[in-house]
Amino acid sequence: MKSLPIELENISFVTREKVDGQSVKNRCGRDFIYYGLNYYLPQKFNNKAINPQTIEEKWLFGLALPSWLMWIQLQFLWLPSYLKENGLRLFINNKKVNSYFGFVSSILFSRLNFDNAMEKVKINIDEGRVVGIDIGLKHGGLLDHIIFVYGYDDEALYVCDTHKVPMLEYEKITTDDKYFMRLPKEVIKKRWTRFGRVWELKKV
Repeated sequence: MKSLPIELENISFVTREKVDGQSVKNRCGRDFIYYGLNYYLPQKFNNKAINPQTIEEKWLFGLALPSWLMWIQLQFLWLPSYLKENGLRLFINNKKVNSYFGFVSSILFSRLNFDNAMEKVKINIDEGRVVGIDIGLKHGGLLDHIIFVYGYDDEALYVCDTHKVPMLEYEKITTDDKYFMRLPKEVIKKRWTRFGRVWELKKV
């Protein structure tokens, strides 16, 4: 496996918060950005300092919204400026995200085919940059899931998640509480739609 230049034990893994025993829904974008910040700035962003829950509680990326309102994306209202303050920039399917409206536009209108997506993931991992794969779950890809990619081989991507999404065919490959998962490329290809996306988090 080719991976980012960081040992797994040095990643501050987190687990999705639960309410009444159920994992809180629709927080994958927040969790992906957290893992990216933890990779680039581990002293500042980790499970004891700033983690996904505190990000939301303090409105660092945007508004704190209930799960059923996440589709309006206001939870990312201030994300581009927050990333810039921390020396980072987000790209979605090659489009630089400079504002909230740019973020929404990239989410809705950018396009990338499966082969180019896999190549983009490979290049970013090879060059030590944060990348995430955003794939469809149902409704033709309108319901999706973005995941931080740690590494890859010929058959699969190896990803860091915060819980196991029941409808996604990936497997947990550690016996501890870390959601380090093997995601076969054939699953990604099967679930790739016109809404498939690659998120890149780059140093400015």
